[in-house]
Amino acid sequence: MQADAQSNPKVKRRFYYGWVIVVIMVLVGFTQSAETHPVLSVFLKPMTDEFHWSRTVFTGAITVGTLVGGAIALIVGPNIDRFGPRWILVIAFAFLGASLVLTAFVHNLWQFYVLQVVGRTVTMGVIALAGSVVIPKWFIAQRGRAVALSGLGGRFGNAITPLYVQFLVSAGNWRIAAAMTGVLTWVVSMVPAAIFLRRRPEDMGLHPDGVDPDEGAGKPSSNPGRPASKPKDEPSFTVRQVLREPSFYLLATALSLLFIAAPALNLHQIPYMTDKGISNVVAVASVAILSVFAGIGSLAFGFMAERIPVRLALTGTFFLTAIGFLLLLAVKSPGQAILWSAFYGLVSGGMGTLQQVIMADYYGRESLGAIRGIVWPTQMVFNAFGPFVAALAYDATGNYVAIFAIFAALVFGSTVLVFFAKPPKNRAVREIASA
Repeated sequence: MQADAQSNPKVKRRFYYGWVIVVIMVLVGFTQSAETHPVLSVFLKPMTDEFHWSRTVFTGAITVGTLVGGAIALIVGPNIDRFGPRWILVIAFAFLGASLVLTAFVHNLWQFYVLQVVGRTVTMGVIALAGSVVIPKWFIAQRGRAVALSGLGGRFGNAITPLYVQFLVSAGNWRIAAAMTGVLTWVVSMVPAAIFLRRRPEDMGLHPDGVDPDEGAGKPSSNPGRPASKPKDEPSFTVRQVLREPSFYLLATALSLLFIAAPALNLHQIPYMTDKGISNVVAVASVAILSVFAGIGSLAFGFMAERIPVRLALTGTFFLTAIGFLLLLAVKSPGQAILWSAFYGLVSGGMGTLQQVIMADYYGRESLGAIRGIVWPTQMVFNAFGPFVAALAYDATGNYVAIFAIFAALVFGSTVLVFFAKPPKNRAVREIASA
């Protein structure tokens, strides 16, 4: 029988299409970085210098776009569940690419605001939300590693995109950089998404992880405690059920508080270090190093999530993130800046992966877009105002010590919330089993 299985090609496991989806989401994450803080900071100075805008006016467009993105997530999330991410992302990247290309022809503030609000809205309200939903729908047993691998696109985008944008700005001007970035968005992400993206494995006659539940029946899972080989045993909560779960509110609060602190640090890391007497070169290098190590941390914690309870892994990353804010206050030399960036990168990479995994592990795949869409508006509000609050604190005190200490306290509080967010009882599975 074993010999027959080995000789019969129908029995052999074929390549799983979910890994194609992972590659596409890597490309999506890479080009999405065009509308993230590290890249926008490259455009900030040349544009404000040319038009004599204040930096507050420039960042105002980013804030408005982020808030609008959070609002439309309530609509986008359920539609990702219903129709899949394919054409939703294609349309989003069409708008993002167009907003970047048209930015090259901006001559008035209102033009910049319209384009930036559109670009930031589709980035934060559509692309980022879809990126947190797509992969968990294709994987269960290998969800941690798949999410981690797909997240490498965003990590390396944050490291590489600012470099090539700065090169284009230096070699030509910011208009050329904006136009080229928009074209790259269309080519690298919009076209592959239109060709290859699919809603879920079941639409292609497949099963999560590429495992046939009939063939896998009775076989032990590679990760005890997670139903790898039998997708029907996976949790399947509706939005209404999730809203009755205490764990949902604990996780939502913890993740929202993180969105106050983390984006603020992303935007203010370079000025904080230069205020300490660290050179611009080292400060910019620390951002790139942080992104590279975030990719490493994403992989490490992704595999870890398949072997230990994701709640404990996420609790650990929250605790280490809070420690990271406190350690940053002690950074005074280039060497310390590099070491801190490596440490914080590892932790933040794990954080990004685990917060995607835990929602899918706790509540299942079917309504994941709608569930994430409920939390997303609050996270986007905090994402918009965290950097602004940090700027106000700096203007009031002349340094970042107080605000970073407050951020550390908030993340410590989130650590406690995640620890007590125990997995919900799987009512949906019991209903299926008794049917």
